[in-house]
Amino acid sequence: MTFDLYAWKSPRDLDVDGVEALLDSWLETGGDPGMSPFEPSSDVGWFYRELMQDAAGLEASSDAVPNASTAPIWLAAAPEPPARVVGMRLSPATQGDTLELIFGLAAKYDLVLFDTRSRRIHLPLDEMAAHASATFWPGGAIQAAVAGGIGGVIAVVAWFLGIPLLSGVLVVVGGFMVVMAVYTFIHEGRKGAKNAER
Repeated sequence: MTFDLYAWKSPRDLDVDGVEALLDSWLETGGDPGMSPFEPSSDVGWFYRELMQDAAGLEASSDAVPNASTAPIWLAAAPEPPARVVGMRLSPATQGDTLELIFGLAAKYDLVLFDTRSRRIHLPLDEMAAHASATFWPGGAIQAAVAGGIGGVIAVVAWFLGIPLLSGVLVVVGGFMVVMAVYTFIHEGRKGAKNAER
């Protein structure tokens, strides 16, 4: 049985033809999710569990062990057993919220998504990082500068107030904000310089 969207953890270095060859050879042998050519990972199991809790109407198949628990994911006491792949069938009626949920969960667990309809491989975490870097200037830069400036003011005011313990905590927090703002500018500046060289 073929699906419109597949999610797995690894291998990650395949191109579209490589993914299609893997999927075709796997589907020719019956398409059993437990025998898929992908590496087992507990991240895939967690992805499937959250997906089925949050989008119960979505038609999906996986070798993940079904979990009937209604407890929130953050209260799970036992680790999730590993799974190899999740196949999802999308229809024209599939809501945009469901697609955002799939993309968000794939980013959360750093999974690979393959859309068979458009023949595209998505690495959601990488795509989100690229978008954040592309939109950093000027909006993100202004936010980083404001946060760093506020952190600096907090640290200086706390230093001069000299209230035992409270001033020390505020100096550390303000200093951390300044350091993170500077680090953000250095990181984005280096990425911009690398992109300009290309």
